[in-house]
Amino acid sequence: MKKTCSLIVMLLIMMIPFAVQAEDGEDTGLASMFETGFGIGAVTIDGQLYNQIAFRPTFTISKLSMGLDLAVYINAEGKISTHNWDEFEDYLNMLYYLSWATKYDPFYIRLGGLDEVTFVNGISIDRYTNMLEYPVKKRFGTEFGISNKNKEERGIALSFYGFIADWTEIAGVSTMPGLVGGRFAVGGFLEVGLSAVADLNPFNAFEDDIDGDGYADLMDMFPLNENFHVDTDGDGVADAADVDDDGNNLWEYTPVPGLTTEIIDTYINPMFPTYDGYESIDSIETIYIPTIDTLMTQHPAVFSASADITIPIIRSSGFSMELYSVGAVLGYLDGNTSVMDLTTDNVFIGTSPVGIGITVSNFLTAKLEYRWAQENFQYGFFDRNYDLNRVYFVQDENQNFIAKTKYDQLLAINLPESQGFYGSIGINIANFFTLDCNYMNMISGLGDVLQTFQVEASVPKGTIPLVSEVMAYYHRNNDQNPWDFKNPSERTVMGAKLGMDLGGGVSIVYNYMLTYRDMNGDAVIDPKTENVTIMSVETGFNF
Repeated sequence: MKKTCSLIVMLLIMMIPFAVQAEDGEDTGLASMFETGFGIGAVTIDGQLYNQIAFRPTFTISKLSMGLDLAVYINAEGKISTHNWDEFEDYLNMLYYLSWATKYDPFYIRLGGLDEVTFVNGISIDRYTNMLEYPVKKRFGTEFGISNKNKEERGIALSFYGFIADWTEIAGVSTMPGLVGGRFAVGGFLEVGLSAVADLNPFNAFEDDIDGDGYADLMDMFPLNENFHVDTDGDGVADAADVDDDGNNLWEYTPVPGLTTEIIDTYINPMFPTYDGYESIDSIETIYIPTIDTLMTQHPAVFSASADITIPIIRSSGFSMELYSVGAVLGYLDGNTSVMDLTTDNVFIGTSPVGIGITVSNFLTAKLEYRWAQENFQYGFFDRNYDLNRVYFVQDENQNFIAKTKYDQLLAINLPESQGFYGSIGINIANFFTLDCNYMNMISGLGDVLQTFQVEASVPKGTIPLVSEVMAYYHRNNDQNPWDFKNPSERTVMGAKLGMDLGGGVSIVYNYMLTYRDMNGDAVIDPKTENVTIMSVETGFNF
């Protein structure tokens, strides 16, 4: 029934561009508000290849804009996948975005996909997007802004911007939202702002459970089999079906009354000639993997708060210069403590005490700032690929799986106190080519170096004949050597998008993204086995 209703909705929407035309052929004007595209291609989801037929209409009426993403996935056997039709949140995911106005208007709101969220030069949150894994995984977020547009008349401008990354996390096992944030600013001659960002429950990232066995896909050794979840000896046979769970070449049995060792030696042991003997299953140490419910019982929280001030030096129609200063704290609540219990030992400070920003028309934007950070403070902690590095797990001395957060990883690295500089430059060459580059270099008293390098380049649509779009990017944040391309880290993300215009409203778009995740908890990235690749090739039809 759900599929039937959804298909009817898709057909009705497809009829809109034809319905808005008058019978005599006269254009009503509504057609110009509607654009649509069909995508025919292939995507990889949960390790399986699907053919994708997608319908992606967008509507714009005045300041109201809406984009839908209605997709059907067909496997190699020709069967339609039900993974994106069987839950209520799947229908929310069909809404790619719904927005009113822009971030520069007095009132702005956007639902669905959030493309880029940054506060005060990225000291806490830097270019975060909840659509990093799209279309494999969609998140339904919200961002909104309220400001006093007529600040020149009223003398003081007030503004607030807030966001939540994914509403669907509240509807899961946990009722606690994940990543949220907001910034309040007061402006007159100078602007003062207060910001806060928090992941109230990072363990929400463990809620994905494809097979529904109660174990998170990130930990489940058999994520597609509801009957199995652990393989202690790593031989590919689940413990529940393995006669030798720990791989010590001794077959295992469950002690029962009357089953003596003499009986085993005489009758049962000869039945297993390939094993050297036997052992009681009660004496075996097997891997323990916590259930999702267990993880949610007592979860941590990660937060950052900052204050900033901006002083204009020069403001003219074609050139502006400003000085700014910002400071932030980064902290962690382990589930046993509250905010009131925090001390100076629980939070770490990072600052950009002096910074200068320059804007030259729409051609050039540049920033340069001095930075000083206390130990264990990481600039841009909530970054573009935060959702991939949000949680991970390690194994303790008893082989138990222990859930960890990105903040735990930060403490394990034990960053020393450091200082350095950050610079960014953005260039727009006659709307023909745009380049955005950011670089940070932090050095500690011990000589340790921490660097960030981000570069994005794009060619706007319609600039090159037969090319609908070109875009490429490479990000590597808070790394010792961002130039070591042969040895990427989980803080690396790169990708490209290329669209070819075939004429007649038909185009082919290739989208590729590559990043990395520590999947076995050993704190070492193997580029061959621990990469996360998202790619799609689509044929689009635009009306």
